[in-house]
Amino acid sequence: MASGSYQTNIGYNINSAVSQPSVSRCIKNVTKALNQPEVLNRWVKCPSTLEEVKRIRDGFWEKYQFPGIIGCIDCTHVAIVAPPTHHPLFPEYIYVNRKGYHSINVQLICDSDMKIIHVNAKYPGSTHDSYIWNNCNFLPILRQLHNRRHTFYLLGDSGYALRPWLLTPVMNAEPNSSEDHYKGGST
Repeated sequence: MASGSYQTNIGYNINSAVSQPSVSRCIKNVTKALNQPEVLNRWVKCPSTLEEVKRIRDGFWEKYQFPGIIGCIDCTHVAIVAPPTHHPLFPEYIYVNRKGYHSINVQLICDSDMKIIHVNAKYPGSTHDSYIWNNCNFLPILRQLHNRRHTFYLLGDSGYALRPWLLTPVMNAEPNSSEDHYKGGST
């Protein structure tokens, strides 16, 4: 869905009996339904108790033998129609991402079952992943867990800064070092 060209591919596929305008209406209706609080609250579950956090951690350990992980974080660009050029608060150019198209930069955190436990879709395409994370309401939760001496971490890519609660790839590691081994497993 994020490429922006999906409607044409689906709407004019000879194996599909759906027109592009119908695809567009379906996407609009599904998106509207997904944004209803009762849907979001049921399907996007942020852990709210220490037991839930431990259950997520245990899932990462059982599947991947990676200790302490409670989520994987990344952002993805969701293509949008260019907004009005002269909006006083949200000018069009802030929605142009580094690849040159208009988008919303959506941050997602998922658990070991690839279920979304947190979503942040408030920022225009030009916003860097690390800025979104540093202004995210999930960050204080991790800080609080860390300050209480819990060893829980998120896994992120090199778009994020290494923090005591956020593990990122090690760049330029010495060959055959433990850091090199970690980097090899994360790429």
